[in-house]
Amino acid sequence: MIESSENYSGELKAVGLGNGAIPDIAGIALMLASLDRPGVSLQKYRHHLKILALDLQGLNITLESAADRARALADVLFERHEYTGNKDYYEDLQNANLMSVIDTRKGLPVSLGILYIHAARSQGWHIEGVNFPQHFLIRLHGVSSLTIDQQVIIDPFNEGRILSAKDLREMIQKFKGSEFKSPDLKPAYYKPIEDRRILVRLLDNIKIRCLKVSDLGQAINILMRLVVIEPQEIQHHYELGMLLAHVKRNDLARERLTFCMKNIDKLKQNDLIEQQVINTLQDLDKQDLENAKSNIFKLPEPE
Repeated sequence: MIESSENYSGELKAVGLGNGAIPDIAGIALMLASLDRPGVSLQKYRHHLKILALDLQGLNITLESAADRARALADVLFERHEYTGNKDYYEDLQNANLMSVIDTRKGLPVSLGILYIHAARSQGWHIEGVNFPQHFLIRLHGVSSLTIDQQVIIDPFNEGRILSAKDLREMIQKFKGSEFKSPDLKPAYYKPIEDRRILVRLLDNIKIRCLKVSDLGQAINILMRLVVIEPQEIQHHYELGMLLAHVKRNDLARERLTFCMKNIDKLKQNDLIEQQVINTLQDLDKQDLENAKSNIFKLPEPE
């Protein structure tokens, strides 16, 4: 069943209208998760988020270095609550649903990272997602965050481990055969990403898994959420329009693809995509014309 964006909460829609920062990123991730678990109360999950904050506060961290804060996070998230990466069933869709992650204590790097970010920010600590390729990481700052030794990179998928430059190079090397053929650490890999992009990364994980198993209905639902929280990203509108056309939701498809045509200059490879959009819009017009003719010549049912 394809969702209607009218059913999305005002808080979710506000994400798309904001500047990219999300004060309660875990709360918004829970809202997204609840769309796939209708009828399940969020009360217990919100309570758990409070428990994580209280447990971290209860450690009474007096040292202010980034490394000490990182170890405190690992003590709470991994040692006490046993959050870890789901290495055995990595492709499971539930790894990207924060409600399920809280239930099972297993998830993807990005879903686990959201919990680390939530706990750290509950203490007023400076923490952010990092634009590392293919494996979500987070950066935690100490009090003197302007100095390099007061920043650490954490892997939430692997028990909140602090990563060295050597560790990061080895992770890049694992991507050999993909676009990342060099183990060099490019400056772009260290760049912070805004909170909204963290949610996009979370939803993209679900979308990719849905497309792998040809669950087009759920992939469309995920793209509709992406359009709401990141409306300026034309790629979401393009993918949504093409999928809607594929499942014969012609009116909705035409709306998205027409929007793409008006903003085609914002897309990479826009010449190729523009032609695909034009061809698809022409096909939709042809289908609608054929349907209209079919209805005209359809004989009335006998009474």
